[in-house]
Amino acid sequence: MSVPEPAGGGRLADLLRERGIVDEAEQPVLPAQQSGPWWLMLLQALAAWLASLLIVAGLVLPAVGLGTAGTGVMGGVSCIAAVALFRRGALFTDQMGLALSLAGQGLLMWTADEWFEPGAWRQMAGVGVLVSGAMLLPRASRLHRIVCALLLSLALGVLIGPGLACELFGIALMAAAILACATRERWAAQPWGGLLGAVALALGLAALMLPPLLSRARADFPFDGPEPGSPMIWLAIGAALVLVALLGHLLRAASPGLQLAAGGLALSWALVFHTAPGLIVAVGVFIAAFQASQRTLAGFALLAAVLYVGEFYYLLDVSLLRKSGLLVLGGAVLLALRAWVLRTAAGART
Repeated sequence: MSVPEPAGGGRLADLLRERGIVDEAEQPVLPAQQSGPWWLMLLQALAAWLASLLIVAGLVLPAVGLGTAGTGVMGGVSCIAAVALFRRGALFTDQMGLALSLAGQGLLMWTADEWFEPGAWRQMAGVGVLVSGAMLLPRASRLHRIVCALLLSLALGVLIGPGLACELFGIALMAAAILACATRERWAAQPWGGLLGAVALALGLAALMLPPLLSRARADFPFDGPEPGSPMIWLAIGAALVLVALLGHLLRAASPGLQLAAGGLALSWALVFHTAPGLIVAVGVFIAAFQASQRTLAGFALLAAVLYVGEFYYLLDVSLLRKSGLLVLGGAVLLALRAWVLRTAAGART
């Protein structure tokens, strides 16, 4: 059977119609849904942000002169206008809606800051949860949903505080992102699949970002719990257990010996890098995203893993010789795993 050559928008629509993938009503719409050249999309996005900047600047400056009430009203109007723009579904309006939404959320947070006393960051975080959660629900672009879900995760982290509960929150973020990747085939085609996909990506990114943010928060803000700079043991333990559960799920059809070997490998990895729990989180998120063909999340997880290796190398509470030996051991384990994967793939092809 011959493989058809790559086709353009019209030819691809005809091919999908011939194979029964789309019907006659959907066929004429497909070419119009194709994205334009990247440079044209970039210019449209820049134009949308420039127009939004001019509009927001022209409306916000007079509103600030009206005091807190004027700023809050302008923030609400900006959010409503953003929701209306998202309903058009075009690139220009999506980017303009994103800019107006972020400006509106910022103005609402600014208004809330005037109501609370200085240093009331938990109350501000609670307002941030409500605002970001409300803007996450309406119909919008994927990028807007990802940004709102990230802001929601950040606000929840601030609301929880930098104590041990935030480490449990990091474990929950990692587990939720991995669960969404592992069950992607069940929800991807659902009407709410687009929203869940954006939230899953944001949860994965939040899980990757949480260890350094939590470390910085513990150094800057007083709290009851571990001393600043101490290892995040609970996060490392929880991330290791999630990694073991993920490997058990992916290898559920394999032999018991292979499952035990994979679980031992995951626990060994966690034991080696327990002082840099972000590396454990990054490995788990990368495996789940790679298995689910989530290239964006897999790319960010791989980048985070590289950065966490650098963080581990420059830790001051572990000797340089020990860190070098552990890194060599981790590299040898990865090389052995690569050789096993290649041998397994070659055996499956034959």
